[in-house]
Amino acid sequence: MQRGIIQSLKKSLEPMNPRILGPLSKGFTLIEVVVVVVILSIASSIMIYFLINSLKVYTMTVNQKTLYDEGKLALERIARDIRDARSITTPAAGGSGNTIVFQRTNATAQDGLNENLTFQLTGTTLEKVKSSPAATSPLASNVSSFTVTRGAGGNDEITLLLTLSLGSGENVTLQTKVYPKNFTKSSTYKNYFDNWREEPSS
Repeated sequence: MQRGIIQSLKKSLEPMNPRILGPLSKGFTLIEVVVVVVILSIASSIMIYFLINSLKVYTMTVNQKTLYDEGKLALERIARDIRDARSITTPAAGGSGNTIVFQRTNATAQDGLNENLTFQLTGTTLEKVKSSPAATSPLASNVSSFTVTRGAGGNDEITLLLTLSLGSGENVTLQTKVYPKNFTKSSTYKNYFDNWREEPSS
């Protein structure tokens, strides 16, 4: 009698015991669920780490390219105007500074004949200053340094050094050399003795 009661009780509790479930029944233990959650957490952390690093590299590359393009455009514009200079007031021969003042020879769409032009660094902005009519226009921003060096001893080679930088750490340094071609009394390399003019392309 007692044995029969135990067996009937055992049969009634059988579906509640996972160890005696039928072979077609499925389920996970708490340990298996915890292990899966830990593995997925580790994999997600690794993926997020690489994703954030990739995003940082992309942002840095874009910022670097933007600085490079801005600096290159500014230097090309300055070099084109200096190439047409008739005379240079600042810096003196053999000197350097963050300003160049010169008189250009020929007129352009923006500048007049024999007009005095100045390129200077004001704060973090590289500016072009016209004398007639008086006007100031920015050429590049985020400029940390602008250096103009003039050759000495009859060598009128102008060296321009421009550095642009951002607060996030990206920076670009560009350098170029320019030879004024319209000095009237000079034996400077590639000098045309007041007969050089840059014609617009058609």
